[in-house]
Amino acid sequence: MNSESKNEWFNSKNAIVLILGALVMYLVSTSLVESRFRDIENSTRAHIAEQESLMIAIAEASSRNGADTVIELNVRDCSIYERSSLDNLLDQLNNGLNNTKLVELERLFGRCGSFFSDRKSMISSRLNREIEVYDDYVDQLSLILGEDSIDSEFKVNEWSEFAEIETKTSALFAELVVIQDTIITSLLDGKSPNSDEILTISQDAVEISETISVTTQQAAKIRTELLSF
Repeated sequence: MNSESKNEWFNSKNAIVLILGALVMYLVSTSLVESRFRDIENSTRAHIAEQESLMIAIAEASSRNGADTVIELNVRDCSIYERSSLDNLLDQLNNGLNNTKLVELERLFGRCGSFFSDRKSMISSRLNREIEVYDDYVDQLSLILGEDSIDSEFKVNEWSEFAEIETKTSALFAELVVIQDTIITSLLDGKSPNSDEILTISQDAVEISETISVTTQQAAKIRTELLSF
């Protein structure tokens, strides 16, 4: 084999080696990239599952107007005796209370009246915040998978609807507290329980209570669907 033929053979051999080397490098890098994406996908799915568990726990607490440890530390009810006394006085409100009992009712209501509303507000805010985090994780997974939307798979819209209803219910609880306080103040100012003003305010309270009942049923229906997911 002459020198020129040897050079051609070596050049051909080198070309094949380079091509094979490049192919191996491509396959290795592709495998590493795919492995990395799988790791990211698995990690994101784990975050989604963890976030969903947290949201379910909050939803369950909300169903019984309960709270988690953080909320319990920040929103405390008055004593059992005070709570019982307040409830008894509120039950007697429409029947008429003397001034001494009205003063006691005002004191107790100032201490305990907004407890359930405050707790509902905090748990509603917490739920909305956690759903936003959940939505972000689902969006990340959608980008990783290269799919336009996977919201339906993770019931993002249902969670958002549930949070919206809980927020509405929380606002209604707050309105009810304001109305109850207004009734107590008006009675202390000497208004009769049967006056047009008190009767109108009381009717507003009844309507709000009925709306709360409706929104609570709506939330319960969606909650059942979400918790069976």
